[in-house]
Amino acid sequence: MPAVDRFLRLLFTALAAAFATTGLLFFCFPDATIATLNAAGRPVGFPPAPASALRFWLSLAVAYMMLVTLLAAAIARDPRGRADLMPILAAGKATSSLTCAGYFVASSPAFIYLANALVDGTLALVVLGAYGVVWATSGTGGARDRQLLQAVLEALVPRGGAFATGAADVALDDALVRYFARLHPLGPAGLRVLLRSLEYGTVVFERTRPFSRLDLAARERALAAWETSRLGLRRQLVASLKLLGLLHFYERPETWPGIGYDDSYLRRKLLAGPNAAAHAARLGA
Repeated sequence: MPAVDRFLRLLFTALAAAFATTGLLFFCFPDATIATLNAAGRPVGFPPAPASALRFWLSLAVAYMMLVTLLAAAIARDPRGRADLMPILAAGKATSSLTCAGYFVASSPAFIYLANALVDGTLALVVLGAYGVVWATSGTGGARDRQLLQAVLEALVPRGGAFATGAADVALDDALVRYFARLHPLGPAGLRVLLRSLEYGTVVFERTRPFSRLDLAARERALAAWETSRLGLRRQLVASLKLLGLLHFYERPETWPGIGYDDSYLRRKLLAGPNAAAHAARLGA
């Protein structure tokens, strides 16, 4: 089992255990739970939340904790196969967090509201992060990744631009896919995240359509906007992809006449040097 899958199974098993324990504490010791949280907030000046003899809300809370426990337990058995349950679990935790934050601001600044808003908000982000990990490392979606990569590379090295040969003429996308696969086990996941950042970055920053739906000229302008952005991360992302793309582009023999590269000269120098045997074996000479 891949390390990522083992981590996800452990994560959701721990969440299921935590949810079950919390729900049991709520059910068995409702007043003590509130009193404990009030005591935790008292030293820093939070007003106490009142205890209540009404158990109707407790019944709903325990039912909710049972539901999130079962969701987490189901996900833990097969995080990839049941990843569609993760947004549901995250939605429940986000709702709990946001409602408590609202009560903290608009009703009473009790510590119990703030604590639940922070804890459940964090849990919602953790679950969404796990969903993102499953998406990024999934074997599906390869065709879409390839389409996005081709759209980016076509804008980076268009046919008939600075060179008569373009990215599509030398299968540059194949070279980059192989490079990221060799780079690291999570290399393809990194490429997927990078491509989606470029795809929807035009929507967020340039207020246009997704990158792949733009015409070639608009895609070239979008890449230029990334290169000149005031956000360093945007510049670094596109610079990294540009560097890798051009390195693989320039290694193709079809591009050498356009840059004046003489392969035969370098071969002669290598084969006449002190490591001639090693170079001959590597070059097949």
